Amino acid sequence: MQPFDDIDGEFKGRLREISTTTRSTVDNSTVTFRTAKIECEYTPKVIKRLAMGQLVAIPNVGALGSNSSYSLYEIADVYPMHYSMLTLDRSQPAAIRTEFMELIQKEWENGSKSTWIEIVAAPIGYVMKAADGVSYERRAMAPLTGSQVELLSRESIEQLICYLPSKAKSEDYSLGRLLGFTDESIPFSVNIESLIHYMCGTFAFTGSGKSNLTATVIRKALRAIPDLKVVIFDVSAEYGIHILDVLNQLPSRVLFTDSFGDSKNPAAEYFKRHATPESLAGREKDFYPKISKLFDDGKVEFLQTRLAGEEDVARFSTYEGLVEVLSNTLNEKYGPVQQKILVPQVVDIIKQFLRENRLELETRFGPKTSELIAKIQPLLADLPANSALKKAFDSLAKVVDAIPETPEEEEGYSWNKLADEILSTAKDSPRVFVVNLPEAEDARLETANVINEVFRKRKRSFTLSPRVLFVMDEAQEFIPQVTRKEDGTDQSSRALERLLRHGRKYHLNAWISTQRVAHLNTNALQQLHSYFVSTMPRPYDRQLISDTFAIDDAFMERTLAFQNGDWLLTSFKATATQNIPVFFHAENNEDILDAYLK
Repeated sequence: MQPFDDIDGEFKGRLREISTTTRSTVDNSTVTFRTAKIECEYTPKVIKRLAMGQLVAIPNVGALGSNSSYSLYEIADVYPMHYSMLTLDRSQPAAIRTEFMELIQKEWENGSKSTWIEIVAAPIGYVMKAADGVSYERRAMAPLTGSQVELLSRESIEQLICYLPSKAKSEDYSLGRLLGFTDESIPFSVNIESLIHYMCGTFAFTGSGKSNLTATVIRKALRAIPDLKVVIFDVSAEYGIHILDVLNQLPSRVLFTDSFGDSKNPAAEYFKRHATPESLAGREKDFYPKISKLFDDGKVEFLQTRLAGEEDVARFSTYEGLVEVLSNTLNEKYGPVQQKILVPQVVDIIKQFLRENRLELETRFGPKTSELIAKIQPLLADLPANSALKKAFDSLAKVVDAIPETPEEEEGYSWNKLADEILSTAKDSPRVFVVNLPEAEDARLETANVINEVFRKRKRSFTLSPRVLFVMDEAQEFIPQVTRKEDGTDQSSRALERLLRHGRKYHLNAWISTQRVAHLNTNALQQLHSYFVSTMPRPYDRQLISDTFAIDDAFMERTLAFQNGDWLLTSFKATATQNIPVFFHAENNEDILDAYLK
């Protein structure tokens, strides 16, 4: 393998200087970035081949005496220079300036000794050893100013950046093609399992393609990970269309909180409730048969959103709520003294009962609870009739007596059934769930409830299968920096932070997408190991991403020139080597949908 590409002997560059930039971060600390300024001989062929995202190798102090150790830098900017440009200013007459510029223009065609190429590159934190074969090591070594710079070859870049699966189909791991290579297309592949397992976020302005990229990754992940299930909380009503082919091909469930099942044309109602990509607008007649198949296969269900405060009320039908009631009796100012003495012993009996019957605090009361009441009531016999502790267990006995021996089956589809289906290992159980939640407050509460319920069931099941990926689009609605209980942001933020912090060990994973990073819960953001970044016009958002994820400012500024589908990925786990900024153009999910509709 040739480690370097000299562009047919025309690439000749040297390191001119290393410049240092220090600025304040959003939390008033300071951060320092270093960039390399490289001068390269100008030829039309070289200037056409160089682009943002390519990698260069600069000899470092380890190369002294061996010439085999290089510090790797990624190109952030390239522009041609002419000696006459340096002295050209408005103090000179317009005719002279025009004459100079015409001469400069002519010399771009063939090159001259007055022209050169200016390259700005930022370090990626890796050293390349090229003595016996090519190897990479994550460490910092000072580059040698004035030394000859080498351009990495395609093979070296693929070895450094791209994940190469051993047995699986490579296209299932490819997200698109690397940017910066004008004369050839290099597929960009990542480790899909690690990308999903170690949490991921996409950050981009509206219309940059967040949903498009997310839909592409969902397709790849479902093929690459056989036991994966995907749960999408769809606030913007996009994924019921974006992955329509997947919903028809795989066991799936599309859920709505507003019922239109009795409509004469449910396919039209379904289509009306979704946002359709612009390139596919006006093709309702092509969509209707595909959507109708979802209804024919029984994949569309309707749910009722839970009432505000219903979760708090439900807590008092569990052992956790019972313990809370008992603890509150200790605060009674005029309560009997013997009642306060008995409370700790009663709580111990409850804990022992739960251990013996392998129950959790969150378990609801059932017929078996009568055994617990029978153990505790003799202790309360000497308490006054108006004792709060005695009344609590008298009321509990009435509640338990009213519970049927065999619980009634819930009519229709329910939130409890959703949690059961998510964790089901049955072969015919749904693998993809799209939960349409158009109202933000309902979305926050239901998302928190589902995540918490899945957590509880997974912890009790003592199994790590199936793996579950929760997709949160419009994450600014779920994990804002400032939360309130009244609008559900407190509940959703705590549930998502718990998922991001602890979900990995239970094979419960998260993918978040947002257009506004500035006001998100930074504790949650710190748990992400992979970050997809596209155009973000607000400087504060770009600076926050740069500070939070240690991405050089030079790379963040280049995202402003991105086209739709262009992305900057930094990953600690999914690429071949960790934390290298990768510029790539993603596959277009709409092309797959277009082919599916034909």
